[in-house]
Amino acid sequence: MTEWKDGKLRFPFDYEVEAHGEQVKELVLREPTGADVIAVGNPVQFDPISDPPRILVDDKRMAAMISRLAEVPPSSVAKLKPKELISLGWLLTPFFVPV
Repeated sequence: MTEWKDGKLRFPFDYEVEAHGEQVKELVLREPTGADVIAVGNPVQFDPISDPPRILVDDKRMAAMISRLAEVPPSSVAKLKPKELISLGWLLTPFFVPV
């Protein structure tokens, strides 16, 4: 199971992607900061007025956020399988919605 520990998220997958000239089988992400939202924009749209309330993930912004938080190039994030990219997005979503 993937979980946050000490402000880091280790996200393993069963294949390799290139990041900074190395083959990796996991990404290690840090928790986002306000500076990340200023740089990338909020990757999550929250509409509490809808019935039921809706949460929409902006895939391009989320991919940029993942790249920034994992300190890997966008090309590495683009090589993730859709299942991993979407799973990472949902793991990060709680950081971008109001409490």
